[in-house]
Amino acid sequence: MNNKLIYYNTLLKEGCDQWITFVHGAGGSSIIWHKQMRFFKEHFNLLFIDLRGHGKSNETILPKNYDLEMATQDILDVMDLLKIKKANFIGVSLGTILATKISKDYPHRVNKMILCGAITKLSFRTNFLLYLADLIKGFIPPIILYKLFAYIIMPKQNHRQSRLLFIGEAKKIRHKVFKRWLTLLPEVRKSIKEFSDLTINKPTLFISGEEDHLFVNHIKEFVSSRINCTLFKVPKSGHIANNDQPLIFNQKTLEFLLQERA
Repeated sequence: MNNKLIYYNTLLKEGCDQWITFVHGAGGSSIIWHKQMRFFKEHFNLLFIDLRGHGKSNETILPKNYDLEMATQDILDVMDLLKIKKANFIGVSLGTILATKISKDYPHRVNKMILCGAITKLSFRTNFLLYLADLIKGFIPPIILYKLFAYIIMPKQNHRQSRLLFIGEAKKIRHKVFKRWLTLLPEVRKSIKEFSDLTINKPTLFISGEEDHLFVNHIKEFVSSRINCTLFKVPKSGHIANNDQPLIFNQKTLEFLLQERA
């Protein structure tokens, strides 16, 4: 793709013209959706993308001016390459911010959104953690910082599989790339702050684990004042509900997507 070397993978359903674009979070890759692939390919065409520096896009250069705008443009460039005019978006964690940004800036490209482990507001504790990350990022290896955050965000035993999955993918990211992504923290904080006042015009399902202790209460507050948004809380699940409880996540997501066709 114009020498960008953005990795993507598609699964096609014969005779179907409906797409789902999956967007992973920081430190992850498209492998985070492995428990969704078999289920959703029976109903939709699927597009999985590895963001720059992640997964099989780990050779891709991040320029000094790399920002969230470039990240979303990469996603749209892949869709353009495949002639996908419009898609449903499923994002997790940072991927929810990218999906929402596309919905805001390019509403004609989005049908519905499913936002898993969304971050709609930063508490004092989360702000402190991000400030700490920004402060010490030049002094300790990024993977150590990422492991620390993974344990803080997903602390319970039943979050272990998701925690290890994300840490395993993060280990594949080059040191230079990891540090470059960390420089986006101020922009991410700004985007989350703007999220609080955002009007969402697309039908949106927030799916959050009941045990997503840093974010789920803020999402409940956000959804309560927006008619296009609903929240489903997944029992016995943390920040990465699609991996903690895939059967529940898949079924609730499918029900939400099929409502449009009814």
